[in-house]
Amino acid sequence: MRMIAIVAASLFVTGAALAQAPAPAPAAPAAAPADAAGATCQSTIGPKNLHGAALTSTATKCCKDAAAAAKLHGAAATSFVKKCVSDVAPAKT
Repeated sequence: MRMIAIVAASLFVTGAALAQAPAPAPAAPAAAPADAAGATCQSTIGPKNLHGAALTSTATKCCKDAAAAAKLHGAAATSFVKKCVSDVAPAKT
């Protein structure tokens, strides 16, 4: 009889713990970091009036610096830099 009372009490406590409301979901960021870095690099590089390899090289350096400031490593940094450079210096068709 004592064992049944202990099991029933533990079920009530467990049920009450599981019935609590879940935490609210975090809000979505206003802008993606690559978009913000692309805009920052664009405003930095734009007045220099660069074209071709000089533009690509400067954009790559700026975007790599932004990735380092955001403390990105590996695939995340590579993806970040690729997106940022394409925003700053779009490929000519």
